[in-house]
Amino acid sequence: MSRYLLFLPFALLFGTLSGQNGCPGCFVSLPMGLPADTIYLSQAPDGQVGQYYDADMSFRMPQTTTPVNATDPETPPGLTISQVTILSVSSLPPGLSWQANQTQFDPAEQTDGCGKLCGTPLIPGLYNVEVIVEAQVFVIAQTTAFTFPVLILPGTSVTDGFTLENNSGCGSVTAEFTNNVPSGGLEGYSYFWDFGNGNQSLNENPGPQSFDQPGVYEVQYEALIDTFGYLLTEVVVEGVACNDIFNGAPDLRVEVWDPAGVRIFDAPHIQNAQPPVSFTLNLFIGPGNYLLRVMDEDSGLEGGDDECGTVNFTQNSNGPFSSGSLQASITIVHPVDTIRSVDTVVVYEQPEAPVIAVQSPFPLCAGDTLLLSTSLADGLQWYQDSLPVVGATTASLPVVEDGLYWLSQTTPDGCSAVSEVEEVSFPPIPVSPVFLNDDNLLSMYDPGSLPEAYQLQWYLNGLPIDGANSTDYCAEASGAYRLEVIDLSSGCSSYYSLEVNYNPAFPGCMPSAATEVASPFGLNVFPNPATGMIRAEGVLPAGRARLRLFNAQGQLLDVREVQNPGVGPFSVEINLEPFPPALYLLEVQAQGRVEQVKVMKQ
Repeated sequence: MSRYLLFLPFALLFGTLSGQNGCPGCFVSLPMGLPADTIYLSQAPDGQVGQYYDADMSFRMPQTTTPVNATDPETPPGLTISQVTILSVSSLPPGLSWQANQTQFDPAEQTDGCGKLCGTPLIPGLYNVEVIVEAQVFVIAQTTAFTFPVLILPGTSVTDGFTLENNSGCGSVTAEFTNNVPSGGLEGYSYFWDFGNGNQSLNENPGPQSFDQPGVYEVQYEALIDTFGYLLTEVVVEGVACNDIFNGAPDLRVEVWDPAGVRIFDAPHIQNAQPPVSFTLNLFIGPGNYLLRVMDEDSGLEGGDDECGTVNFTQNSNGPFSSGSLQASITIVHPVDTIRSVDTVVVYEQPEAPVIAVQSPFPLCAGDTLLLSTSLADGLQWYQDSLPVVGATTASLPVVEDGLYWLSQTTPDGCSAVSEVEEVSFPPIPVSPVFLNDDNLLSMYDPGSLPEAYQLQWYLNGLPIDGANSTDYCAEASGAYRLEVIDLSSGCSSYYSLEVNYNPAFPGCMPSAATEVASPFGLNVFPNPATGMIRAEGVLPAGRARLRLFNAQGQLLDVREVQNPGVGPFSVEINLEPFPPALYLLEVQAQGRVEQVKVMKQ
């Protein structure tokens, strides 16, 4: 069944489980011409630390296992997928949350869906988002886990002075800096960097810097520049005497003419302007005398535009002026100043690798429980064979299956560390050493089932019998006998017990002189081993005979009476189907004589 789940990569990420909300609704967007019964999952785009991440991921579920068979021939095609349920999601990039339209899907009714990842990533890295899903084919449900990658690139922070690449991380960070105010080889530039890690630089473009301890590092940047030039930023017309026709408010605009008499700026007019009126120019001014003209826009009227006033100015002019009825001010900036920028590098504490303590019985055998534990309490996730164990987020993990087990811890800042891998193996318990009592001789039914390297020990009433270490033992008294086998390669053991009644007719497991040892009835059972019905045959004397069926513990299971008018053959059928697979004993009694045959049901 587990291979059927290979079709489930489409289900990654999507579900509205408790506590995983906060993203707006998603939108389904599937390629045109996508088959109805297919597997499709759109890819998660890359993100960047500090930049808001918002991604819709659309999917289509298969309705049957036929699309799976196309890529995995071991999965039989044509099986109907009745339900898919998303159980949990883990290993999201720190800072991201997720939401989808639903957690349970019936592919017969609905195959298309979507989910959304959103938030601001905190830590760069390649994250394998892990999704636990349960799929149902017929009445069989199987849980498995899948991963899909989300790449979060290092953060880039931009200030006026510099760009900082890789501005956060766990344990240590190596950041790079790009000067956003380059000199271009011109004179008049000087720089100063203080990285907050004890290093400083006067270089225009410093090399990478390492930040090796947890903390917040303030990076200070300073650039002195005196090559910017002179910028006419604003003209404010505070008063004019010119008016439109019929004394209406003028439609003001301004013009700037360079020293060569070329108009280099003409602002759009402001209709019915009410001074003060501000015009933004941002016009570089070179050496020489410039002319500022303030005009009343009268386009289309006879006589053209009216001049409301003019003034001459240079690079060093600044502030208010008047020319006739014109009152205005200009602002020219000459930023021979210091550009200062500050940014931060954040190094989060890298947790120590968790240490796993192992508490287990010795030896460890199939059916035992191994307890893995840690002294940590928060941010834990246990894994088996690289997949998260559903719900295993506490300080201990009971283990009952073979596998590779490890533990991760994630801090609230999103930094993670993983433990060493614990390889856990549960060797099988040896086959129970079933034995039979045959006239005081206790013998293992199937010595071939013993391990390659083993040790046997017989017990009577709970006490070991000295020197009794073979597959047979001759009982000398009645009591509770037990045979224990130890697999020397693993230390695992099993045992079998039987209540034995001592038969004084067979001292030392040999018949006494008065005991008839020949087979009195020629009892034969077939088939043997059997799975259901058996037939017992032989030759009985005249009169009544009794057939009895016992289990290996001596419990009577069936009784048959046979009446023979004279000496002759008999045949009796007995049904073993109601009984479990085991060793049984069929006994025939007639005229004071007894014969037994061992019967094995498979």
